[in-house]
Amino acid sequence: MAQQLCTIPCITEIPENYRALWELCLTDVWCPVSLEEWRDRIDSPREIDADSTLFVNLSPSDREELAQVFGFPAVKFPALPSIEQVNQALPSRFETTHLFKQSDVAAGITERIRQELPQIVVLLVFDGLSFYDVVDWKLPQATLEPCLVDGLSVTNSAMQRLIGSPVLTHRLFELGYIRRLGFSYWERAMNALTDVLFAEFPPNQLHRMTTFDEVLRKIKASVWETHTYVQIIRSGLDGVCHFNRERPNIKSILDDLKRDIFSLLEVLQETEKSFRLFITADHGILWYADQDIIPLAQEKFNARYTDVSIAGGDNLLTLNTDEGTYTVLTGDKVIAKQRKVTEWGFHGGVSAQESLVPFWDVRQ
Repeated sequence: MAQQLCTIPCITEIPENYRALWELCLTDVWCPVSLEEWRDRIDSPREIDADSTLFVNLSPSDREELAQVFGFPAVKFPALPSIEQVNQALPSRFETTHLFKQSDVAAGITERIRQELPQIVVLLVFDGLSFYDVVDWKLPQATLEPCLVDGLSVTNSAMQRLIGSPVLTHRLFELGYIRRLGFSYWERAMNALTDVLFAEFPPNQLHRMTTFDEVLRKIKASVWETHTYVQIIRSGLDGVCHFNRERPNIKSILDDLKRDIFSLLEVLQETEKSFRLFITADHGILWYADQDIIPLAQEKFNARYTDVSIAGGDNLLTLNTDEGTYTVLTGDKVIAKQRKVTEWGFHGGVSAQESLVPFWDVRQ
């Protein structure tokens, strides 16, 4: 395919919600947005800074003219680039990619809600869930797109990044969502991160849960007299990748998460109120696969990152964040130290598995 793209401009169709991910991987490929842009550019004295030209998702009339007048062929792309393609491209384009970013989640949800103001808005956040683990899940009336964890891919940083500043609760309150329902495994007084994530939830509107069934029962019993925002933090794959003697049954756990999503959808539909459900995760998981070990030149470091800057070196990327400067490992072939016997997965680095999480937008 790469050789064909280099010889002649080509035409293709890509799912629009995955387009930014393909553009990340199509290095040195120019993708004009229209036939008019292509004509203007080739008539310009400025050199085209790309090795290939690919027309993506053009209008039917533009596609027909390119095929019949210019003879450009149509090529078929898979819906998504492979994990290997993403891991090859992501480190060098981490800060410039046009992927939807985790730091934009709160603002993005607010803008989507502003247009319709459904009676109920729900944000369900999983602790540890990779985009590529769920691409085959079919949720009704939903769009799925990859969301880039645009910072350190660890729970404390990523959870706060996606909740936003000001927090999503505050943004939605200004739109009229004066009632809140919050669900967490921890009491605010006992857990600093919970205190931040649910900062603007009154005590009587934040509920400590031990199982997801408790969340469903509480929502089912609720009365929806006014616009309400529901925020749920649920365990994903993070816990099971760190504290298991035996290799966890990942498929079984994913099936449980999927079942919970459909159960939540069913409960929301039973309210007979308009609702919008957003589902995402704080970070993904890079599963243990006999990766090579490349120790970081510091006394203390994680399997995928350290909190200092290390200049140069393969598989290394420096992240300058609000919390500080980190050096992280990239791709999925290396870790920085021998895994613990109870450790079956890692996060904190930059890879398709750790840095891409799902973002569902469900309208009902």
